[in-house]
Amino acid sequence: MPGPRALVTYIRTGSREARIAYRELPEKERSAYRALVRRVFETALARHLGKRPARERTLALIERTGERHPQYAGGVRRVIRSTVEGVAVQGMSPRQVLTAQHLVIREIAKLHEDFRTRADEIVDPGTEFTGAEPQAVATVTLRLDGTMHTLELLRGAERMGGKSLGACIVRAWVDAEQQRWRSAKELGRYDLFPEIGSGKGGGDAYRHQAYSSSGLCRATVDRYGRLRGVTFMRTNLFAEDGRHGLADQLSEAIIEAQAGLRTSSSARDSVEAA
Repeated sequence: MPGPRALVTYIRTGSREARIAYRELPEKERSAYRALVRRVFETALARHLGKRPARERTLALIERTGERHPQYAGGVRRVIRSTVEGVAVQGMSPRQVLTAQHLVIREIAKLHEDFRTRADEIVDPGTEFTGAEPQAVATVTLRLDGTMHTLELLRGAERMGGKSLGACIVRAWVDAEQQRWRSAKELGRYDLFPEIGSGKGGGDAYRHQAYSSSGLCRATVDRYGRLRGVTFMRTNLFAEDGRHGLADQLSEAIIEAQAGLRTSSSARDSVEAA
């Protein structure tokens, strides 16, 4: 079956049929599959290269994968460097990018038995954590890796001002993050995240910000991707689409902030390792 199950099979077996099964997917689902492979690819690189990839280890992975798949060696080099250096992939079609990412994932899986055995969990962590807050106007759902899945504004949000609503959203995030952190600790996952409210990492002022495409709101996250603040740039928040439209705008800003954080962190770590 094309999709996540085929990716799990490919990680474990290297089956070409599993690798190309996504081509049977409708275009809408193919886009989601590309995002899934990109996430698994980044996870695989982090498993093999660590938080701060050494140049020698990065080159060794490029050479190892390129030697096994010489016809794709150039693409392999580009996708690895793109992630490690935090730059866009140039001169490759989506299919070429996907093929190169698959090949690197499989090569890393062969080197790390734990990556193969945890393929199901890596491809689909399956666990989500929903947080609420005392005013009952906002809920936030986080994935196991700390990325946001959904944000909802509930009935009553329209009666709140921007500052109060922003504070409620952050409180809902904190509630979800407390649940996520406890589960992640039990699974031995993402232990670089200090427990929220523990005081560890206190005084760390690093922040990353992003705006919604309309410029209505700005999301601020810390170096772990945790939401630290929401700022509204206008007083008329709800316009024609009401609370659901505002939730979409907020989600856009937060997702962009978390994605931008990963890119800037990769680039910063690459510079420090050079």
